[in-house]
Amino acid sequence: MAKKPSKAAIKPLVPDITPRLSYPVIFAICAVWALVVLVNYQNKFAFFSVNPFDAPLWLEHLSEAGRIFSYLPQLAFAALFVLFALAAGGLLLNALAGADNKDLGGLDWFFFSAGLGFGALGLLILGLGFLGLYNKTAVFALLGLGILAGGLRFSSDFRGRAQRMLQEARALKFSWFDRVLLFILFLYGAAAFIWVLSPEIFFDSLVYHLGVPNYYLREGRVAAMASNICSGFPLLVQMLYTAGLIISDDILAKLIHFSIGMFLAGTLFTMGRRYVSVTAGLLACVIFASIPMVVLNLATAGMDVASCWFTLLAAYALILFSAREERPEPRAFDRTLLLAAVFAGLAAGTKYQALFTVIAGFGVLAYAYFTAAERADRLMALKQAFFFGAAAGLVFAPWPLKNIIFHGNPLYPFFGKIFGGQQVDPFKWAVLLSDGFSRSLPATFSSWENFRQFIFHPWYLTFLGMGNADFMGPFILLCVPFLFLFRFKKPAFRHMAVFIAVMWLLWCVSTSMPRFFLQGLAVLSVLLAVLIAGFGNRGLKWFFQLILTVSAFYSLWWLNRIEVSQDAWRVVFGLQDKETYLGFQHSTYPSPYYPAMKYINTSLPQDSRVLFAGETRGYYCERRFIAPSVNDVHTLVLFARASSTPEELQAKIAAAGITHIFLNLAEALRLDKSYHLFQWDAASIRVFNAWWDRYAGLVWSDVRNGQGEFRLLFVYKIASAPGAASAAPPRNYFNDLYLKSLEGGG
Repeated sequence: MAKKPSKAAIKPLVPDITPRLSYPVIFAICAVWALVVLVNYQNKFAFFSVNPFDAPLWLEHLSEAGRIFSYLPQLAFAALFVLFALAAGGLLLNALAGADNKDLGGLDWFFFSAGLGFGALGLLILGLGFLGLYNKTAVFALLGLGILAGGLRFSSDFRGRAQRMLQEARALKFSWFDRVLLFILFLYGAAAFIWVLSPEIFFDSLVYHLGVPNYYLREGRVAAMASNICSGFPLLVQMLYTAGLIISDDILAKLIHFSIGMFLAGTLFTMGRRYVSVTAGLLACVIFASIPMVVLNLATAGMDVASCWFTLLAAYALILFSAREERPEPRAFDRTLLLAAVFAGLAAGTKYQALFTVIAGFGVLAYAYFTAAERADRLMALKQAFFFGAAAGLVFAPWPLKNIIFHGNPLYPFFGKIFGGQQVDPFKWAVLLSDGFSRSLPATFSSWENFRQFIFHPWYLTFLGMGNADFMGPFILLCVPFLFLFRFKKPAFRHMAVFIAVMWLLWCVSTSMPRFFLQGLAVLSVLLAVLIAGFGNRGLKWFFQLILTVSAFYSLWWLNRIEVSQDAWRVVFGLQDKETYLGFQHSTYPSPYYPAMKYINTSLPQDSRVLFAGETRGYYCERRFIAPSVNDVHTLVLFARASSTPEELQAKIAAAGITHIFLNLAEALRLDKSYHLFQWDAASIRVFNAWWDRYAGLVWSDVRNGQGEFRLLFVYKIASAPGAASAAPPRNYFNDLYLKSLEGGG
């Protein structure tokens, strides 16, 4: 009888890692380190002095859950965006990676398709903006065409992939501990979901992530925004929000970000499960979610979580290429490498810091070449690196091209001395760097204290604060010793470690803001998860799994506490209306300005253009507006400096189409000391004061000094002729601010 051919040996799902010391010694080191970290974290933040099993906010108000149905339109539209991403992204994935790509599994195809779909949609919305097609018809047509194209190709291109994905999903086996991790993830998702349905009050979103798209919508196209430095940043995620605002409102924009966060979690799970086990995948999700600033950013219309996802997809595709167990004949044009390059370019399109993704990719390619058992031809390695960089650069290219058109500098506002174009005021530039926690290397090495804080920055940054830019939680710091106590034998893990190391190095020499390292932390979460799941010592494994579980519950409680303090849940559950909520001050929402927006939106003519003063948040305004950021010299100051008479100033204001001025005096008082909002000199303030007396007239004000509703809001109409605005000129608060700055030495 013929002997049956033996099947290829199935490799065990155990990470190929080895300890540098004996496990008892490692356990002792980790236990002492954990005790030191947790005791200090408790002393700093009283982190564990609460009951982590208090009922979450959504459970306390379960009786009002029916209110969620009022958000069905936004939920349906968000589902439409997801459907487009999967349908159009699937077509793109077949074109880029090839229908027969053996590097990708069924779940991989699902998440890579979604990433390509969302990335393509952002670029297409940018294109619609340049064509002046910012309207519902154009956006719905775009979404419909993408879904239709994917649907027509379902039988031929997607059915087999979908069946394979379902087979992989059905084959997943969950232990009791896996179910605990799933329950934790459900609690995090529920907390974030309630937050997402609340009105946006995050300062950066109102100025930048939604403020810039709102400016484009009021102009009817993508237009130069010289008074908001943030408009020069890459805006891939903000383009998705632009489409959301065209169709609906800020809730849809936040739901788009939330859905991307769910895809990010799925990608973390898929990576951990592919390389180790289901438990490792779930651990990666919980590790990342338990970093409180992740959920704090996920719950807003920000872009950091989306940036993390594109970076993670780039790293995943790159490692699938660089760490293949069965290596085909090397070639410059490799489809999996192309996929990694596209995602690196998309990641760079979310924010300038994500350009580190491309550099980290070069680092992985270099490491793979120099450590390969059979080193490939050097010219071929260089060709692959060039191919990766060129493809990533092409995907990133729309953003430098946009900046060349509007600012004359492809990387505006950076490198103005090299590229020329629009320059940033030196004082404002220093403020921008300060706000971004920019690291000065000369200052770092100027004293032992600065150098010590740089060397031990993981410790200091963990204890920095509890805001959306720095709330790290304790678990990442707890795991730092792992990186020194274990060796990675599996190529995929070594390449992952190289990617993280390059991201970390570029981050730590450029800034000290923890939020700017979220992309690296996403990949690090996978590496830590495979380490914990692959520990050869059960005691050590369960010790850290228990610490993670406990830390996750406490982090969740703190998130719930922050959510309660912002009061936005009252709107979600119908206990307070949106207008009332936005009329009061909240954390991340000082000096409420919405009452003025309500007046402007309902009372000013449709063709008005409002110049904001003291206020930088442009979202919620439904008229054309100019809202100079704190990092820009104010428009009035620029015009006054360039004028020698009030008539010249009036001519410049009229040429800009400005019909009204909105002053948030409370916000101006808050910001002016640090940001010098109005950089008057004696000549410019003299011209402005003369202009004010002749052309400004007060048409609306809201002055209150109650608890939580401190308002000093004023709207002025600009007359076309001297004295036509009002019988007597209104009080000139701009001159008051100028005199106040002189008293303070500003």
